[in-house]
Amino acid sequence: MDAQLEQALNLLLESERAGVIALDALIADVKQDELKKFLSGSRAMEQRNAEELETLIRNNDGKPSTAVGPFARKAAALGSIRDRLNLMSRGQEWAARKTEVALALAPADGPIHDCLTAMANRHRAEVEWGRAEVIRLTNLSS
Repeated sequence: MDAQLEQALNLLLESERAGVIALDALIADVKQDELKKFLSGSRAMEQRNAEELETLIRNNDGKPSTAVGPFARKAAALGSIRDRLNLMSRGQEWAARKTEVALALAPADGPIHDCLTAMANRHRAEVEWGRAEVIRLTNLSS
């Protein structure tokens, strides 16, 4: 595996792990059942992405990082659920952009390309759906 691609995939892997941790903490603090369900779906996506990235790296003779990105600490440092939700949305946007960077480094076809394309699409969809859902659910509690 190309070293630059391996580095990009490991950055994504570390970030997805951080997203799982941040979402676990957020879910524990949320009281609304609908918002918990939404966040649990996001958490499952982050976990699946991390597992797929680790497998891709390993199956292509790379070494998966064992680190966790800084995002979880950043989210935990915020006091309000709304601030943490907004950070989560920005994190999804960042992840989509970084996934597209990795995609540009990947072979034009094959499992890495397919996985990264699906991951970028999931992150973009999560950004749009998440914005609408967070606005709707936080307005219900106002």
